[in-house]
Amino acid sequence: MKIKPNLPRVAVLILTIIFLVTAVTFEIFELSSLPAQFFGTLLGVVITAIITVLLLQGQTKSEESRERNIMVFEKKQSVFFHFLTQLNTILQKEKLALHLHPDKNLEKEVNNLQDLLFEFGFLQMHTSVETFDKILSHIGNLMEENKKIKKITDKTEQDFEVYYETLSNDFFSIVNLLKLELYNITPNAIDKNKLDRIIKLSF
Repeated sequence: MKIKPNLPRVAVLILTIIFLVTAVTFEIFELSSLPAQFFGTLLGVVITAIITVLLLQGQTKSEESRERNIMVFEKKQSVFFHFLTQLNTILQKEKLALHLHPDKNLEKEVNNLQDLLFEFGFLQMHTSVETFDKILSHIGNLMEENKKIKKITDKTEQDFEVYYETLSNDFFSIVNLLKLELYNITPNAIDKNKLDRIIKLSF
């Protein structure tokens, strides 16, 4: 089998030899100092290669970290928005079922107690211990007031005012906690007088 010569490599080798011979002939480099200059240049190339590899590794890790942070942020955003939507649906239900009703299937029956507990699980995965604990307290308040108003047969304006005051206080407290977790920015306080005015005008 005939081995074909690698022309580019042969050309580079020949040109290198011609360059060295020319440099020594015209006394650009001294023959005695040529090995030292060669190894000095080689050392420079090796150091440059090492630095380049380290920089590329650092850049790769930085990009991976950035992509991971973006993915975590988007997932948090999705979980938080879904949680608030589910909370609204659960509070509007006449009664929160304890489990899936035997006469209904999973596609029709949603937002039972099991769903709520799973929502808590998703939320806990994406919030700190302190935030999650505060959110549970606010949800406890909401569920308690929600249960109270549902039990009242003849509801008055006063009953609704008390309920919606609790709802607005605790709901926006939850929103502020989630906003702080998501954007790491302390939320601005809501003008409670304006909110109360809107609630009262709705009756």
